[in-house]
Amino acid sequence: MELTRENFKQEVATFKAGFKEDAFSIAEKSLTLEKKGNIGVISFDQYQEKANKLSTPNMLRLFELCLQIEQDKSIEAVVVISRKPTIFIAGADISEIQRLARGEATTESLMKLQAVFTFLESLSIPVIAAIHGACMGGGTELALACDYRMASDGPETKIALPEVLLGVLPGWGGTQRMPRLVGLEKSLDLILTGKSLDGKRAKKIGLVDKVVPVEFLEEKALAWAQDLARTKKKRSYETPLKDRLLESVPGGKWVIFDQAKKQVMKQTKGNYPAPLRIIETLRKTYGGDLEKGLKVEAKAFTDLVVTPESQCLIGIFYLQEKVKKDKGVEGKIAGKDIKRAGVVGAGVMGGGIAQLFAAKGTRVRMKDIQWDAVAKGYKAAHKIFQKLVDKKRMKPNELANAMERIEGSVDYSGFSHLDLVVEAVVESLEIKKKIFQELGEKVSSETILATNTSSLSISEIAKATKDPKRVVGMHFFNPVDKMPLVEVIRGRETSDEAVATVFQYAKKVGKTPIVVKDAPGFVVNRILGPYLNEAVYLLLEGVSPTRMDSVMEKFGMPMGPITLLDEVGLDVASKVSHVLHQAFGERMKPPSVIDLVAKEGRLGKKSGKGIYLHSNGKREEDSDILNKMGVKAVKEISDDEIIKRLTYVMVNEAARIVDEGLVRDVSDIDIGMIFGTGFAPFRGGLLRYADKVGPEVIVSELDILNKTLGERFQPCQYLQQLSIDGKKFYQEAKAT
Repeated sequence: MELTRENFKQEVATFKAGFKEDAFSIAEKSLTLEKKGNIGVISFDQYQEKANKLSTPNMLRLFELCLQIEQDKSIEAVVVISRKPTIFIAGADISEIQRLARGEATTESLMKLQAVFTFLESLSIPVIAAIHGACMGGGTELALACDYRMASDGPETKIALPEVLLGVLPGWGGTQRMPRLVGLEKSLDLILTGKSLDGKRAKKIGLVDKVVPVEFLEEKALAWAQDLARTKKKRSYETPLKDRLLESVPGGKWVIFDQAKKQVMKQTKGNYPAPLRIIETLRKTYGGDLEKGLKVEAKAFTDLVVTPESQCLIGIFYLQEKVKKDKGVEGKIAGKDIKRAGVVGAGVMGGGIAQLFAAKGTRVRMKDIQWDAVAKGYKAAHKIFQKLVDKKRMKPNELANAMERIEGSVDYSGFSHLDLVVEAVVESLEIKKKIFQELGEKVSSETILATNTSSLSISEIAKATKDPKRVVGMHFFNPVDKMPLVEVIRGRETSDEAVATVFQYAKKVGKTPIVVKDAPGFVVNRILGPYLNEAVYLLLEGVSPTRMDSVMEKFGMPMGPITLLDEVGLDVASKVSHVLHQAFGERMKPPSVIDLVAKEGRLGKKSGKGIYLHSNGKREEDSDILNKMGVKAVKEISDDEIIKRLTYVMVNEAARIVDEGLVRDVSDIDIGMIFGTGFAPFRGGLLRYADKVGPEVIVSELDILNKTLGERFQPCQYLQQLSIDGKKFYQEAKAT
């Protein structure tokens, strides 16, 4: 049944049964209609919340306001605007997407909410969406249902349809209205990737009509509405010229669909159903009737939202939301505001860290022992900024301004007034301790001192200072500008204030932090240690590098373990593996051939040779190094065994980390592995994956491997106890 004026009250009563009693009264306070002369202004200001969201009560409230506008003949044009400072509409309420996934809502109920936007679109007077801030998902779909769109030029304005990142597709008309507005090719690009556009880029592709200074957005929108009120001009969709030309070629549009599918399969290996369903939906509906297209879209949405992949991706969304609300410590401790920072060590990592800080508005003092090294740090930072300019994500003058925020030095001049200093020199305990001893004498007593170590003890490094309370680990992953995770490591004496400050600042510069207690390898490298060791053991047993990488990429890893070794650098991998072996004994013993390959000068991608040969962006196997490593004749090892051996050792080590209390919550391990290694997001994280397989199954398989291949597979006590108790990592009772 369609949502209409006649059945509105009945439908509200039906929907009310599934929501809290005050949800609809809150919606009345959140969406209001006021008249400014002959212009109706719908203001969205979610009551007692930071973000505007399109919940069912808010959608029905919007429909109610549309009815009022339709009945009030003195209103001749409408402006839809947000009263939040940095958000237009953040999207749909994710909890309601979960209701659909649990079967508490249906395709029919989704289509009734679709009808709200259809009704808005059908108003006889022109409607303008005045967009400032985050305009995501349902917010973009609302804007598409308006006749016109005006966006601010503020950096906060980001317009996107990111539903694919939750394993679904736009469900309120996004797959239908976007192609009508900007064409098929651009729509597929935006919907399949979920990427966002600022106001200017949105205007360039025709997604918005005008871009204005943020301070004049409402004024300009009202003036435009007045002009439209005089002409009564509604939007008439016209297929963009490029798409018209393409459609005039027999089979032209099908070429676009086929290319899109090939690209999706290349990137996802078919592990994510949503992108393929998006292509299928557009293939069925593009150029057809809107009403029929909306039905196809709604059915696709409700089919996707119940898939395991969507549930895992929604789970990751909640993990990210949890991090956003977290302070990194318990209680009311608040971190200090970081306005000025320093970086000691101007290599690739140091330059990357300086670039990150400067990009987010922090003035940075970068130090090394020679000016040549400082110059390399500048070059590393400039290279990252230049890529943004090349991609039109940054203007040349913005690059210049950002680089001006980075200062260089070969001594500690200027360090006495810094709020935070991050050390990023070579992975040597003695060198790091020497630097921290120097820093302790050169900086203010209020300065937080952080080390970017990947495996060394924070507590040992802190001993070099007179005040170990302010020493904390801040472990970035390489490349800094792309990898989202930061491990915030608490030493034995690190203060809550130091942890909270670094945790808070990591979020400010756009990273996803987790807090970890001080232990060799921390979380991510400790879990990766046995994974990479086992990859080399498999290699020695005759599994080819290419095959192993292919198996794990199909499993969902962004790259296979042998490629990862070459990316990290075999010299770095060797150092970390010895730290872990010394700390944890025989189960972490690395194959000696890792040292052999590194000593051959084959350091990986950075030297052009590792386990693979690297040239012109391509890699190939090298039989010479495989022979030197003593690789055996091909052994019959199935893909399934490769996956088990590589993943179950990670689960086993993660279980030890949980048992030792190195993380505050098991979800921190999943955050670490997803955002630090790219562990298959559609599987929900390492421990969500383990829960799905079942601890009892993993223990049984590890027991077999322990008997046949050695003690590195011995299941730990904690994992065995989960198996015995029928429990899972997330403490869900075993289904009976």
